[in-house]
Amino acid sequence: MKPYVTLFIYNIATTIHWKGLWMLFLYHGDVIDAFNSAKKSKSGRKFGFVRFNKIVDAQKAINRLNRFVILGNRISVYLARLKGRKVWRKVSITGDSNRIWKIINKGW
Repeated sequence: MKPYVTLFIYNIATTIHWKGLWMLFLYHGDVIDAFNSAKKSKSGRKFGFVRFNKIVDAQKAINRLNRFVILGNRISVYLARLKGRKVWRKVSITGDSNRIWKIINKGW
């Protein structure tokens, strides 16, 4: 499994979709994945993540897009500090209408 580089983007405009993040960061390197959180930070700001294939591309994106203004919001772009934490979510079992809790190791 190849290690990817994940960036944390903070203060995203509420109207930006994950595809918009993808397109914005694609100009700066080989984007593998983009994700906008449905939740907001404690201060009420929207955030997301963009994953790059190479550290060079990620560093280029940080240098060019940190403090960039898009749709009236000045975004902050950082290298993500990820802990291999586990996330719980509901998963339905085939043939059974009951839902169970399944633990998933989040690989961001």
